[in-house]
Amino acid sequence: MRPSRLSPLAAVLAVVLVAAVPAGAQVALDRGTVGTALKLRSLDGVKRVLMIAAHPDDEDTALLTALSRGMGAETAYLALTRGDGGQNLIGPELGEGLGVVRTGELLSARALDGGRQFFTRAFDYGYSKSADEALTAWDRQELLRDVVWVIRSFRPHVIVSVFSGTPADGHGQHQAAGIMAREAFEAAADPERFPELGQRGVEPWQAGKLYRRPRGDEGTHSVETGGFDPVLGRSHFQLAMESRSQHRSQDMGMAQTAGGRVTGLILVATAPGTEEEGPGFFAGVDTTLAAGLEALPRPAQEQVRRGVEAYRNGLRRARAALNPADPAGVVAPLARGLADLQEAASVATSHGEDSEIARVLRQRVTEVHQALMDAAGVTLRVRAGDDLVVPGESMDVVVELWNGGVYPLSAVRPLLLLPEGWNAEPASLEAVDDLSQFFGRAAPTSQATDDGSLAPGSIGRWRFRVTVPTDARLSKLYFREAERDGAFYLWPEDRPEVWALPKDPAVFGGTVRFAMDVDGLRTPLAGSADARYVGVDKATGEFEKPVLVVPAVSVALDPGAMVWPQGLDESREVRVRIRGYAGSEQSGTVTLEVPDGWEVAPASHDFILAGADSEASASFRVRPVDPAAGFHAFRAVATLTEGGPSGRDVRYSEGVTLVDYPHIERTAMFHPSELVVSVFPVSVAPVEVGYLMGSGDDGLRALRQMGVLVREVTPAEIASGVPGELDVLVLGIRVYETQPQVVAANERILEFARAGGTVVVQYNKYEYPAGGFAPYPVEMGRPAPRVTDHDSPVEILDPSSPVIAGANRITADDFRGWVQERGLYFLREWDEPFRPVLTFQDPGEAPVAGALVAAPVGEGAYVYTGISFFRQFPAGVPGAHRLFANLISLRGSDLR
Repeated sequence: MRPSRLSPLAAVLAVVLVAAVPAGAQVALDRGTVGTALKLRSLDGVKRVLMIAAHPDDEDTALLTALSRGMGAETAYLALTRGDGGQNLIGPELGEGLGVVRTGELLSARALDGGRQFFTRAFDYGYSKSADEALTAWDRQELLRDVVWVIRSFRPHVIVSVFSGTPADGHGQHQAAGIMAREAFEAAADPERFPELGQRGVEPWQAGKLYRRPRGDEGTHSVETGGFDPVLGRSHFQLAMESRSQHRSQDMGMAQTAGGRVTGLILVATAPGTEEEGPGFFAGVDTTLAAGLEALPRPAQEQVRRGVEAYRNGLRRARAALNPADPAGVVAPLARGLADLQEAASVATSHGEDSEIARVLRQRVTEVHQALMDAAGVTLRVRAGDDLVVPGESMDVVVELWNGGVYPLSAVRPLLLLPEGWNAEPASLEAVDDLSQFFGRAAPTSQATDDGSLAPGSIGRWRFRVTVPTDARLSKLYFREAERDGAFYLWPEDRPEVWALPKDPAVFGGTVRFAMDVDGLRTPLAGSADARYVGVDKATGEFEKPVLVVPAVSVALDPGAMVWPQGLDESREVRVRIRGYAGSEQSGTVTLEVPDGWEVAPASHDFILAGADSEASASFRVRPVDPAAGFHAFRAVATLTEGGPSGRDVRYSEGVTLVDYPHIERTAMFHPSELVVSVFPVSVAPVEVGYLMGSGDDGLRALRQMGVLVREVTPAEIASGVPGELDVLVLGIRVYETQPQVVAANERILEFARAGGTVVVQYNKYEYPAGGFAPYPVEMGRPAPRVTDHDSPVEILDPSSPVIAGANRITADDFRGWVQERGLYFLREWDEPFRPVLTFQDPGEAPVAGALVAAPVGEGAYVYTGISFFRQFPAGVPGAHRLFANLISLRGSDLR
């Protein structure tokens, strides 16, 4: 595709959009002039493209953007996993919590590049080195079944595999994604494969082509992504880089570079009967609106063909009429085309409701409805009175239809789309608060008249009182309703409509049906919108939040995990935090249930919650009697003694965490109100430790729970010299990447070691060796060595080393029960006097010795370790704690 040339109209449009649409304005891409122009690209023909890869950030965002925003194709990205096994640059979430963050980031990315998002049930268990490893952790047939489900549901004309399915892909999960794409291309079309999916409403589907991204070679096809798009005011590549920058938890911020770009592709397979006809991406694939017409009886074929062609004529006239200053010129020809399209859709549906052409035409009717609303300046909002709603309570909901254009509306009828059991009653409309009086008095608002008419420039508002039933479904993520089965999430059998979706659909929404009177043609239309809470922050302005259904009471334990040195006969405080979401006052009691071997006092606490967003806390003292080594679970239970919104006493033993970052939609995560205590023998030298936090880990808490005197120190403190009372300085994970001030203060850290202190540096990335931050030269190599098998063999190189034989005698038993991996970003080379103390070994590979190296530095000691302590600490792994206790107990004299 050649870069676009600007017609006089396009040049005007480009100037308007560059001035009016700031980078990141997601709403502007899909509304008004921009939204109308982009929709007109997609309303002729049917082009669906599915991209398949393994993780968030694997997708070729530039290709998705060029196809969706440029060619008007319906695109989707299928990530096998939610990226649960990675690291988190922006917050504390790991595991399933990180998967929720990255799911939100993918949705923010798709909102920009215009695609949809799908997932399989696969849980990202961490890095793997082969497809065999990945397809052992993930049941191969079940994974293939999920990919087939997505293909049969989305029905792509073209599939793009990011990976080849060979060792050239690197990560074993990447290889698995390439293998699945190739197998699913054929399996999705085979009625003998997974026939049970037909009972869930999907039928076999044959995609026309399978491409893959090249690895080092030039490819056989290419798609231009860097040409200037006058509608967007930038290139598809530039928009794609804004999309990719939504992956903030993975430090994926990208420059929006101007200039030509090309995405290369290799054609891997074509469907039987599909012949390549030229170099175009869709060459040889029937992407016309009339595709599949032969499934209808011959008389119906002719009717549908005439209707489709008449619609396309109207669409061509609409495109020609597009004026950037007044997109309403599109409305009349598009409305006339819609009438013909609806007739064709009706005929096709009457002769085969489930036929491909009938489904396509019905979907296109809905899309034209939205395009007409955008062009005519008709906008719909459904505003909920609360963002966190509790079963048994009520809230106000306002449906707002703004006829901002020039065409009168008639027969306006609003309707709320509520879950089963919810109830809505019309209510009187109170005055709408205007928080912008400083900028002039608001004009009077016209309401829809008794006959349902809404004049140009008027806003129709309808208020409802919505009651949430006491048994309303809470906003639990469908893939987390049941506990994971190993490396697979479980999908609810009774709700196939949510399978493979990023998360559950919006709790509720609304629709408005109306007729638009266009040059004597009465065009019935309907628009729908999800319910959103709209508020105003005095610092940042208006914001929106999704509506979530939460329990009246959330119960959480602080800390959420604990290690307890065996034999430590002291009591510790456990705090229970109770948060109320109900609007009325609630009172009750909270208890802490402990297993045998523990005592807790007092038996219970009373609490009062004043209303929504109120909090209470209760402290319990827990003392060991004689607990066995191992894991012990404490559980907090809150009981509302005067009943709750449901009018009856209810026990609550679940907490709600709101995952909420500025760049993603807020999501509720539910978790049992449990505290898991890991009891094991551990000794620590009497030292005072300073902890310099990196991108976030549980090391500070883990040390404190082992009885270490530890406090967090800041880069500013270090810049003036490490505080003299400290014996040990621990650097958190990725500190040289996330704390730039530490780079400038590194010489102070080395001075501390030379003066007799102990420095323990946890895993850092390539910035660490490149910056020369270690006291002696070190190298990681690219890729850096890592060991992904958490049960991999361990060899202790020097049993007499103080790292091994120090405060705790470390043996092979200490490396049992680890989670996810041994570690990452190990050193490949190091100078004397660094000495390695152990090796790890992944299956089929040579032992790796750079996981933990220690050296004397002046009078002190210096340790670098790529061992994944940050994963072992929250899991309460005894051996990891004992080994880390040895590291902070280390002195320089021990190494000389």
